[in-house]
Amino acid sequence: MGLSEYDFSLNPLSIGLLLLAILTLWFYKRQGRGKLPPGPRHIPFVGNAWELAADPDLRKSLRRLHKQYGDIYRLYMGPKLAVVISGYEAIKEVFVKHGGEFSDRPDSLFSNLIGEKKGIISSSGELWKEHRKFTLTTLRNFGFGKTSLEGKIQKEVSILLSEIAKQNEKPFHIQLPVQTSVSNVISAMAFGGHFNHNDTRFAEMMKMLDENFESSGPNTVVAFFPFLRFLPGDLFRVKRTLRNAKGVEGFIGELVDKHIENFDENKMEDFIDAFLLEMKNNQDQKDSTFTKKQLIKTVADLFVAGTETTTTTITWAVLYLAAKPDIQARVFREIKEIVGTESLPSLQDKRNLVYTEAFIMEVLRVSNIVTISLPHTCTVDTTFRGFVIPKGTTLLPDIDSVLFDPKIWSDPEEFRPERFVSEEGTLLKPDEFIPFFTGRRNCVGESLARMELYLFITALVQRFEFLPPEGTTLNIKEIDGVFGITHKPKPFEIRAKLRKE
Repeated sequence: MGLSEYDFSLNPLSIGLLLLAILTLWFYKRQGRGKLPPGPRHIPFVGNAWELAADPDLRKSLRRLHKQYGDIYRLYMGPKLAVVISGYEAIKEVFVKHGGEFSDRPDSLFSNLIGEKKGIISSSGELWKEHRKFTLTTLRNFGFGKTSLEGKIQKEVSILLSEIAKQNEKPFHIQLPVQTSVSNVISAMAFGGHFNHNDTRFAEMMKMLDENFESSGPNTVVAFFPFLRFLPGDLFRVKRTLRNAKGVEGFIGELVDKHIENFDENKMEDFIDAFLLEMKNNQDQKDSTFTKKQLIKTVADLFVAGTETTTTTITWAVLYLAAKPDIQARVFREIKEIVGTESLPSLQDKRNLVYTEAFIMEVLRVSNIVTISLPHTCTVDTTFRGFVIPKGTTLLPDIDSVLFDPKIWSDPEEFRPERFVSEEGTLLKPDEFIPFFTGRRNCVGESLARMELYLFITALVQRFEFLPPEGTTLNIKEIDGVFGITHKPKPFEIRAKLRKE
């Protein structure tokens, strides 16, 4: 048989297979720079993202993979290598001891399109360092994390209590009123804003934010296969996500424009004013990072981060109070004995409300609203525990592996506030308690969130008894489990019965 007898014509399928073979060889050569962490088998350019989607409950997938492959294992999200870091010691070693190498954010479709590598959530390197420092310093000047902020929070607490009382003990969804009150705290510092509970425009903006948080699951597929965003329709909610993001950014942009119109460098009232002053002082520097775009992105980050996680945690707290009446009764009894019922609990009372604080900590642990922390990436090729992590690899910190580690908590599935109370009756604060993450990119708003959680939750318990709708019960397992960027309970109704004591 001569060569002329072979058919060397290339049809589209043959070309596609040839290209796939070439790309596969390149892919493995690129990743073969050393011994990668173990992980499940994957299909080149498809990966094995289904390993995380194998169960609707993301935590079960993570626990299965952690048990099978250990504290550090690899997953291919499409063609991109990701390494999951699990367990307290591994997370501490990577993100605390070697935080300088693992503090950047990876490139992704949505961080680039929405975050544009600006603000303080999507940015990396010197831009992130400069603006994280400026943001924290500026917010502290407006009371961030200080007891002087207590009065402003108490004002929003009082408004929330009034709004809940208007429900007249009828079943209602508590998330939106909580969301409005919580957002007003960070809004006051960020842009001097205050939203009424019947503000329809604010409600629409919060709806857009909620939709984007809940769409992060479908969005993940497109993040690793960007071409899917061009398919007809909006199967992966990409168009809606981008539209919502532009809507929120437009809202913030209007606030910035109003500040620019009324700017007075001798009258600094909020974060936007302080940023505009910095822009003015740096206007002659061509490479200044203090730009209007950076301002809008940073304020949007503050607003989202300062609202979503705290609102979700308070919502979980109310759910656990209603589902576990014995615990609710004990929390109320302590508040009544220490504070009374005439005045709202204050920060001065906090050290004496040990069981109440333990309850809040247990809500943070069990609800674990950020099951996987926001992704990181490494800036250089790194060796960790004998494994090579190539530069640019996406790192996924598995917080669930710490907050539900049976070696740390003995009975992690049980909701038991007593685990944070010592035999002497003092509050225990284990190092492994990291609901706000740890290291250089831990939650910027942790101090504010802790203050808000305490002041809102204690006031809610002091004023109301939370109950399920009449004739029903609240089953945590049935309500548990909307996994987006945050882990939220499914929508539920609650009754708030005004206490007569």
